[in-house]
Amino acid sequence: MATEQETVKIQHPYFPRDAALAHYVPSAFNVGEAFMTLGSAVGLIMFVSAVLIRQSPRQFSCKDKFVVVWMLVCAGIHMVLEGYFSFNHKNLAGMQTVLADLWREYAHSDSRYLTSDPFTVIMEGITAVFDGSFAVVAAYGVLTDSPIRHPAQLVTSLMQLYGNVLYMGINCMEGFRYTNPHPYYFYGYFVLMNAFWIVIPLYLIVDSVKSIYRGMLIAQRAAIVKKAN
Repeated sequence: MATEQETVKIQHPYFPRDAALAHYVPSAFNVGEAFMTLGSAVGLIMFVSAVLIRQSPRQFSCKDKFVVVWMLVCAGIHMVLEGYFSFNHKNLAGMQTVLADLWREYAHSDSRYLTSDPFTVIMEGITAVFDGSFAVVAAYGVLTDSPIRHPAQLVTSLMQLYGNVLYMGINCMEGFRYTNPHPYYFYGYFVLMNAFWIVIPLYLIVDSVKSIYRGMLIAQRAAIVKKAN
């Protein structure tokens, strides 16, 4: 009897091998097609970003163009892909949709996405609602040269960095037990895909802190001059 139960438990390709995924159903979609769909969606967002930049009356530096594209791509990923996970995490392992298939593929690097892990569900829910919203505001701030740009950019980047460090750190402290040890999944999915949301947010945090500091310094000096007069 115990052998039969064990056999039932491991009828999936994820780690740990004894993860309880009774609702798991192999995907009916081609993984390549799912990735092409994701790539097309990201490409569309990048195209829309380029149109918005082109239509804006202001001149953009290369850094500002990058921030607009990055923030809008992040907003799309956070709100749509991660939002989809947040709403469907209980049934994700057995759903036959392109988005579910993308999560089933990524789950080779972290099976917590298929087991309704409390931390992962809460983290992704916060990311979908708040990170996505602030990313849109940050992009708007760049496009309109609004003072809201750097506060929104700082908040978005801090949340991305904080969430990702917690997410990767917990898996690390538990011996990467949720990750398929094959280099393709470990380095390609778990390390590389998440590295973008560590390196880029760090850069943008420094950028925003410098800009806010300069702005506050100018404001303080202006206040001193005003008092002196």
